[in-house]
Formats: sequence, structure tokens, C-alpha cells
Amino acid sequence: MRELETDWWYLSLPEDWLVDQDDDSIVITDPDEVGVITLTSMINDSRDRDRALQELIAALDVDAKALAPATLGDFEGYYSEFQDGDDWVREWYLACDSCLLLVSYDCDPDNRHMDREIIDQILDTLCLKALDESG
Repeated sequence: MRELETDWWYLSLPEDWLVDQDDDSIVITDPDEVGVITLTSMINDSRDRDRALQELIAALDVDAKALAPATLGDFEGYYSEFQDGDDWVREWYLACDSCLLLVSYDCDPDNRHMDREIIDQILDTLCLKALDESG
């Protein structure tokens, strides 16, 4: 396993998984290119983590009734799973301290169970970095 580190968090990845970054997100692809994990980080200026998480969910127009509580590593929040067009989507809306994290895993519906266990293992390694480490 290798460690993927951002300014706000880190997680462990299998050696053969591919990582790319665009302006706003980290994109992780499994070696068979069956599915893609996308992680988008935001810093919450408010100290009310739960309120910030609810505001994020509302801003994304997510059906809050379809969400279940979730914990991934240091992060807590909500989880949803659904089909969206030709994709099977698993989404997490998470927070830890002042870091909000939107995580999604997208794959073909026929493959939705193929990487489920390894995806859960990877995401369960999410750890918040001490936000004052840089100075």
C-alpha cells in the first residue's frame, strides 16, 4: 500500500491504483478501469461541522431521506447508493473538524459489487491531517 496525501487528509491505496488530480478533485482509478473514486475537499470556516455538512447536502440537492449515517476513517457523515443513467454511484458526504469531503465511486451497474470490499477498505483509511502542520 502507498499513501496518498493532500493538504487536508491522506489515505492508503494499493500500489497499482492510478491517481490523477484536476483543479478541484482527486480521481483514483482501479487497475482494471472498472470504477473511479473521486474525492473533493472543502474547508469549512464555521465551527459547526454538522450544519456545514447539511448545507453541503442541500447545496448539492441531495435527497436527505435517502442518506444513511456513515463513518470512513476519521470522517463522519452520510452515504447514498443509486443508479444514475448508465452508472452505479456510491456517494459519501463527510466531515472531520473543518474539512468537508465529498466522495463518489462510479462504475457500470453490472460491476457494482466487484470492487466494493476494496473500495470500503481504501476509504476506511481516510485520516485528517493536522491542519496546522504547515506552519
